Amino acid sequence: MNRILVTGASGTIGTPLVAGLRAVGADLLTLRSRGTPQAGERVASFEDVDALTRAFEGVDTLFLLFPLVENKRVLAANAARAARAAGVRHIVRSSGKGADPASAFTISRLQGEVDAILAETGVPTTFLRPGGFMQNWATFMASQVKAGTVYAAHGDGAQSLVDARDIAAVAAAVLQNPVPHAGRTYTITGGESLGTAAFAERVGAAIGRPVRYQPVSFEQANAAMADMGLSPWMVELMDSLNRVIAAGWAAAVSPDVQDLLGRAPIDASRFASDYAPAWR
Repeated sequence: MNRILVTGASGTIGTPLVAGLRAVGADLLTLRSRGTPQAGERVASFEDVDALTRAFEGVDTLFLLFPLVENKRVLAANAARAARAAGVRHIVRSSGKGADPASAFTISRLQGEVDAILAETGVPTTFLRPGGFMQNWATFMASQVKAGTVYAAHGDGAQSLVDARDIAAVAAAVLQNPVPHAGRTYTITGGESLGTAAFAERVGAAIGRPVRYQPVSFEQANAAMADMGLSPWMVELMDSLNRVIAAGWAAAVSPDVQDLLGRAPIDASRFASDYAPAWR
């Protein structure tokens, strides 16, 4: 018996993950933060250790995906305490590529610190560390794509962006048979490294009109994010990500998707074709 509980079930990773697990008949629960639970749901906030402990009771394998918030370390510590108390047997954590508690970059350091909190639980844990999501082009960047110009402080830096459907597929494979993956860390990337201009060309080809990339400075990007109402903490976090990309440190391609799924990652052209309606 392997009862799985998925947090973040309605998000970019969680939606295809839940669909994939249901398709194979997994013994599945999902967590929502508030409201009345429906069939197959439990309710608890990451802020409430006691509620989390009750929600995790009877769960064998736990998929943890935390929101990108300033108290993320606290939420991780709460989940770690609850998982231990509830007797969870395995944790699968969605982290981030380059996670390192000693990193000079805010976003990488934060992800690494959260990973360290979970590693200290004593519960067998698997870390999935995906690169940037292709889906960001169809959500946060969709209006820029529609307008024909994407602005970013990426310089000439390339990224091995990954389709979130591949992250979900890897997570589903690990969750269904977690024991061989205990203590392992997987870097989840696409199969190619593309600069922002090259990715924009793939999107443009899919929608039949040009999409160009306009580089901006870090300072311009930060000012634009502040004007959009992002908090100083979030601006600092996104600035650190831009600097990682511009320095070329997001470019490395990992074989882990191919190795775990037995197929190549979804490429940029297929992603753009599948998501073309988002830009029309």
